[in-house]
Formats: sequence, C-alpha cells, structure tokens
Amino acid sequence: MKTLFQAFAKYNSSVNQSVLELVTPLPKEDVVKKTKAYFPSIYETLFHILLTDLLWLRRYSGAIKGSKALNSNPLAAYEEKDLRRDFESDYKKLYQYRKQLDEVILQFVQELDENQLTSLLRYKNYKGEELEKELWKTMLHWFNHQTHHRGQISVLLDLIGIDHDYSNLVSRV
Repeated sequence: MKTLFQAFAKYNSSVNQSVLELVTPLPKEDVVKKTKAYFPSIYETLFHILLTDLLWLRRYSGAIKGSKALNSNPLAAYEEKDLRRDFESDYKKLYQYRKQLDEVILQFVQELDENQLTSLLRYKNYKGEELEKELWKTMLHWFNHQTHHRGQISVLLDLIGIDHDYSNLVSRV
C-alpha cells in the first residue's frame, strides 16, 4: 500500500509543478479573476488546496509523532489569516509554498510504514465532529481532493484560453 501512496505523492507533486508552470507567467488579473466557480478564481482554488494540505499534514503530525518531514515543516504553523496576509503583498509566494509543501508530502509518504497506514487516525472534521478512520483512507481522500480541485483549475484555464493537459497519471508515475 505504501507504494501506491508514493505514486500518488509523486503524481501530486508533478501535476502541481505543471499547474504552476502554466499559472506563473499569467498576468495577475487572470489568476485572481472572479468566476462563478465554487472557488471563484485560480488563486482561490490553489489557496484552498494549500490550506487543506496543511490541515491534513497537521492531523497526520498529531498521529505520527516521529515524522521528521512533518515535525520540521515550518509551514504547518501557518493559519489561513497568516497566509492571506503573507500573500497580500506577493500572491506568487503561494507558488513557492506549494513547492515546499509538495516536498514535505513526498518525504512524509516516504517515511510511512505499512503499519502506520492501517492505524487509526482520530481527528475533527470541518464541522467539529470527532472522526476515526484508517490513515490510508484519509490519505486516499486527501489525494483525491487535490485532483478534484486541480480539475476545477483546468476548467478555469480553459475559460481564459490556456492550453493544458496535465492530468495524465500513467505518464507521471
């Protein structure tokens, strides 16, 4: 099972890099342009993915005490308001944080062993409800969540006429 999550982490990092390569040269107006999408802009969608990744990594660090990747992650201390303030002066800082966080995710998955993947993770969801799930199930959800929102970014890129094709899993793992 670990091999599967290593593939997901590699895919995740690779696709995020491709998205950043597409988005970085765009003018700010295109990146922050409001649409009727659930997250109304490319920037807000990227920001949501970053926040959610931080949330899951915090949950995992509470459950897996010995993780060097998670314990040495300075980004884990950031809250949404701190990140928004940090990105106000330079929204492209989000891109730098994304790259750093992808490295943390790759290292975290590398450190995991099969027993940890089948251990129970206790956490609160966004409604504050206490939940308990096997770690591997939460990780599957986590990687699927990222893929879902990158699909939304794909549509937003279509709307501004940016040619892309970054979702192929088989070619990246």
